[in-house]
Amino acid sequence: MVNSWTPRPDGSGFDLRPGASQWACENAAIGELHRFLSARFGPPEPRAGHDAPLTEVIRKVRSGEADAGQLAQLAEALAEAPNAAEAPAAHGALQVLLDGIQTAKQRDVIAALSEAVRNPAATENEFQRILGESWWMFGGKYIEKAKRRSLTALTQVAVPLIRADGALHVVELKRACVPDLVVKHREFFVVGPEVNKAVGQTLNYLREFDEQRDVIKNRLGIECRRAFATVVIGHPAHVPDAAARDQVAETLRTYNAHLSRVEVITYADLIQGAEKALELAPSEPG
Repeated sequence: MVNSWTPRPDGSGFDLRPGASQWACENAAIGELHRFLSARFGPPEPRAGHDAPLTEVIRKVRSGEADAGQLAQLAEALAEAPNAAEAPAAHGALQVLLDGIQTAKQRDVIAALSEAVRNPAATENEFQRILGESWWMFGGKYIEKAKRRSLTALTQVAVPLIRADGALHVVELKRACVPDLVVKHREFFVVGPEVNKAVGQTLNYLREFDEQRDVIKNRLGIECRRAFATVVIGHPAHVPDAAARDQVAETLRTYNAHLSRVEVITYADLIQGAEKALELAPSEPG
């Protein structure tokens, strides 16, 4: 429905007295009017910032580009809608908002980990605090985190994960600042002593889990026989020698090829994998 009023002669506004001209259309006529106006005047120019159209805000939420202000704008629009109770369920807008908030939280975790990794003095406890409840960063094959870090009397693992088949997967977190992450040996590079030490420690954990499999299974309901492990250690940025730094990825790949139950990755690998997972996440409802 459209109303029209006559401007006042002095330019101070419009004469809003009753009796104004009025025109209305409904149903299919609305589409015809839209097509006529679009052909006559063209589509409206998109607005920027917090005045962006709702569709643009939704696009940004789905892609993870939306900032806190745009998420708040979408939440307010949902709350103020006349059919606020039905609209989210009908159009999936509430799920879009929740997905956007979750993506923003995940990006915050990645940013916090990246900042901690850059600090040479950062300890394993700091990485444990950031990653303790963010086990999604290790991939989609894990369905939950074990409720207890101490599975035996002698071991306490950093992040105990449960795979889709119910088996245990241990994540052992080490320092990011490891200057001798890889070292030159004759004509090639090999992993440094800290890597070998971390892998040896993790293998001892796995052996203990194998030996106490029945006790852990009965007490905690976790299948830990032939469990697997990931060691996260070092970052190429902390390797001072440029030649060694360039060989980190290939050296670890060669080293991992000879391991059966333990994989060694750097914090750079972990961060890159998490970032790629967010980029590849579906942007449209499936």
